[in-house]
Amino acid sequence: MGNPGKGCRLPPLFLLCTKDRANEIYKKVEDQKSSRGRNQDALLAACLYIACRQEDKPRTVKEICSVANGATKKEIGRAKEYIVKQLGLETGQSVEMGTIHAGDFMRRFCSNLGMNNQAVKAAQEAVQKSEEFDIR
Repeated sequence: MGNPGKGCRLPPLFLLCTKDRANEIYKKVEDQKSSRGRNQDALLAACLYIACRQEDKPRTVKEICSVANGATKKEIGRAKEYIVKQLGLETGQSVEMGTIHAGDFMRRFCSNLGMNNQAVKAAQEAVQKSEEFDIR
């Protein structure tokens, strides 16, 4: 069957933290038997996306899409909504995914841009101030 994280190009340590959670989510959805006929790559990618959010290691849908086996952002987004709805119906309560803040992505994005530590700190301070003033 499916294995969220299989074939992904995400760091191994990252996958260790979220793979178990993603597998739990996938098994719950699969047990409901209502996922037949759906894009399995999108479902697996959505499970990984939800697991990342729940483990406080958020990734953008675009990042998950880049490691998914051909699933598009739109398909992953639809699968995520489907999973959240199905798990909510099963438990009778909404699925907690945590809130994403700009600061959650800041260090990783700054690193990708090759910014020095001083610039990263300035960017983090700007994000912190914008959150204090509730600027969106």
